[in-house]
Amino acid sequence: MFTELFAFFSTGTGNSYKVAKWAAEVAAQARVHSRIQQIKTAMKWDFVPNIHHLLVVSYPTHGFTAPWLMIKQVFRLPNGNGASAAVIPTRAGFRVRGICFPGMEGTAGYLLALILALKGYKVRGVLGIDMPSNWTALHWGINPENADFIISAAEPKAKYFVKTVLAGQQYFDGIVPLVIGLCLTPVSFMYLILAQLMLAKMFFASNKCVKCGACIRFCHKNAIRMNQGRPYWTYSCDSCMACMNYCPQQAIEVSPVFALAVYYITSVSTSTWLLNQLPTKLLTAQLVGVVQYAYVLVSVGIAYWLLHTLLRMKAFRWALTKLSHTHYWRRYHAPDITLKDFE
Repeated sequence: MFTELFAFFSTGTGNSYKVAKWAAEVAAQARVHSRIQQIKTAMKWDFVPNIHHLLVVSYPTHGFTAPWLMIKQVFRLPNGNGASAAVIPTRAGFRVRGICFPGMEGTAGYLLALILALKGYKVRGVLGIDMPSNWTALHWGINPENADFIISAAEPKAKYFVKTVLAGQQYFDGIVPLVIGLCLTPVSFMYLILAQLMLAKMFFASNKCVKCGACIRFCHKNAIRMNQGRPYWTYSCDSCMACMNYCPQQAIEVSPVFALAVYYITSVSTSTWLLNQLPTKLLTAQLVGVVQYAYVLVSVGIAYWLLHTLLRMKAFRWALTKLSHTHYWRRYHAPDITLKDFE
């Protein structure tokens, strides 16, 4: 039925890449040619879909939905022309003292399934799958034993899903997470338009940084710049954790001190004061939202500029590092996956 499988993935620490590799292995067993490609900000879709093609798209869940990069790039896909598609969002699985805690993909799978359907693809399956949580800005990295356990449980599930779809059948899962995700739509929306922008500014490079540029080269969103000799995170960052978890020197940290400062700055009444300077008749809900959103962006940008200026001082970097929880936590990336795999 299918002559070629395209496994497109977006990943920060390799979890979704492993899912794409599993899909390619299933295709090889079925004697179907496969191709794996990472989805990046700067990329061109260089294929012409037809009814004999199957697209398998794997990517992480962000804020109980699909990340911006995936939403935008899937919209840019060539029209489906009857090609088939399967969607596999990875979600943050956790295991503590032998107890597994599943993740929750929310609308991540069915949102992209809808976009693919609108683009002319026949969506044959959606499956949310647990992979080790990699959000080390929030929690310590999962140890190798627990990571292997979660991955070993995910592999047969993912392969069975791809095998089913390759056989021409349908496989739709995750209805309960979808319903919960729809209820959490306001949370997902606020994450995409606001929270991830502030999270992007929580990163800094400690004194361990040797300015090797690895974080810049391998950022699939081109979100990191070298500014005055130090890595600088732009608003394009979506906190995929690639830089933190793959840094050869483990020099990338997150500052809770800066997070508290940002919380204070964005919660003060400056935007309210600005709005009070406008005539009452001009104050619509849309204008209030625009002014408050612009205030958050500008204030966070200025605060990060100030932070980056202070980071020029070695003593300040040392103090900020000592006050960072991530300095004391284990890092994580998918086992047996290196940055060279993403090249």
